[in-house]
Parts: sequence; C-alpha cells; structure tokens
Amino acid sequence: MKRYADNLRSVNLFADLKDNELETISRILYVNTYHRGQLIFQEGEDGNALFVVLKGRVKVCLYDEEGREYVLDVIGKDGFFGELALIDELPRSANAIAMEGSDLLIVRRADFTKLLMENPSISINILKVLAGRLRVADERIKWLAFLNVEGRILKYLLELGARLGIKMKDYIIIERGPSQIEIANSCGCSRETVSRMISSLVKKGVISVRRRQYTLYPGTRTF
Repeated sequence: MKRYADNLRSVNLFADLKDNELETISRILYVNTYHRGQLIFQEGEDGNALFVVLKGRVKVCLYDEEGREYVLDVIGKDGFFGELALIDELPRSANAIAMEGSDLLIVRRADFTKLLMENPSISINILKVLAGRLRVADERIKWLAFLNVEGRILKYLLELGARLGIKMKDYIIIERGPSQIEIANSCGCSRETVSRMISSLVKKGVISVRRRQYTLYPGTRTF
C-alpha cells in the first residue's frame, strides 16, 4: 500500500509526519470499496477501525425511534471518521453510510494504537481535530436553537460551502450539493419546508440553485 502515502499527505491527521512515517502507515492500510447507500458501520457496534476517504462521500448520522434520520456530518475526500470509538474503546456513537461509490482507506485498532504510541504528533493532531469538531457541534447546537428554519438552512449551506465549495471572489459554488431531503435531515425540518425556504432564499438573492449546484453569496445574509 506504499502508493497511498501521497494520499495520506492530504489528510490533516497525518500532515506533520515525515515521508518515511507516511510510508510506514501506508503499509498497514487496507482499502475497501462501498457502493451508494451501503452501511459502513452502525451505531452500537464495536469500533475497530479508522476510515479515511480516498474517493466519494460518507454521511455520519443518527436515527430516532421513528426512523427519522439526522445527519451529523458529511465526510468528503481526505476526510476521516471513526476515530472516537478507537480512542475511548466504547461502541460506535453513530452510523456511517456511503452517499455514493466510495473508496476508503482503513486502519485497524491495534495498528492505530501503535501509531499513537510511536507518533505523538498524530495524537496532537487528533486532539486538534476533535476540538474542532466539538466547536462545530457547539455551533450547530446554537444555530439549531436560536435560528429560524430559513436561517438554519442558510447556515448549513454556508458551512458546507466553506468546507467543500469552490470559493470565488464574491460567491461560493457547491457542486453536487445536498438534496432537499439531506438538507432537511441536517436542519431538523421537512423536505417541503426546505423547498419553501430555498425558494425564499433564491428570491432574496442569497443563493441560486441549478439542479444540485448551489451558488452562495455570503455577503447577503438573512440572520
């Protein structure tokens, strides 16, 4: 798996490692391909691996007792997930599902623990990433609590654009953006409500939509 060392350089978890260290890690990786809609792991399962997205997108989500989905995060290329259960050795706290055909690099628990012991910089990077994700979670709790539905949808799109969008001078483009159902599942509302709020944001000139492509104008906000 030495050829995957170049891929690891783009993952912030391994960003501070030297070439020989990346090559060492690449030799303990294995690769698995998941088709669209395939379950990668389920809430409550033992956490025995860390996943890095080589290609595709993965959603991390929860389901309530009635089967309604709430999307916690969408992980794209060079992102990683599944580290929490490896650190605290508790069961998986959410579900991970491939949103499209995805190739994932996988590191087993024993190999991952050895990496942490031998490379303190990885431990530090994990702490930074976990702290960042905690800040994002706090921010999401805040805007879910205090923003109206239109504001929550716009905030969600702006956050998605900041992470995955193409940034131009005065606007951001999200190619292959989320469906209205995906937006609803992330913002705690119905698809019908999303449709109305998207139309309202388009009329206000805050966004424009062409099929699944979203163009955002951050300088124009409604919250």
